[in-house]
Amino acid sequence: MNDRLIRRKRPRDSALRDVFLEHLKKAANVSDAARAAGIDRKTAYNWRKGDPLFSESWRLAIEEATDLLEGEARRRAIEGYDEPVLHGGRLVCDAEGQPVTRKRYSDGLLRMLLRAHRPASFGGGRTTPDHDDLPPVTSEGDDAL
Repeated sequence: MNDRLIRRKRPRDSALRDVFLEHLKKAANVSDAARAAGIDRKTAYNWRKGDPLFSESWRLAIEEATDLLEGEARRRAIEGYDEPVLHGGRLVCDAEGQPVTRKRYSDGLLRMLLRAHRPASFGGGRTTPDHDDLPPVTSEGDDAL
């Protein structure tokens, strides 16, 4: 009977792990991912500790979420974002009643991205950027990639 209980839990655990990892990919937040999967944070950490495959999936989910964050930082730094205009604590609207916005850019995010990718020029903590995930450069040109 104990074996039956274990077998019944495994498919459910697998589905819960999938839900957890999908949410972890989006926000890199263990608490939110655990809530979405309906599990306790400790359960997720126990799974990570006891299952190397799950641990690697966790690491990859965090990497994916971090890539999303970096993309958003880059967008805000370069393309900017629309900020509503306030006057006297009230939203300013145009003649049609639409909120007036101004384009804002984040110099702080731009500096952070430059320090991360060009530390020698812009004074980051690392001496070389981390590009271990890029394909190796070959002498055969772009066709080799």
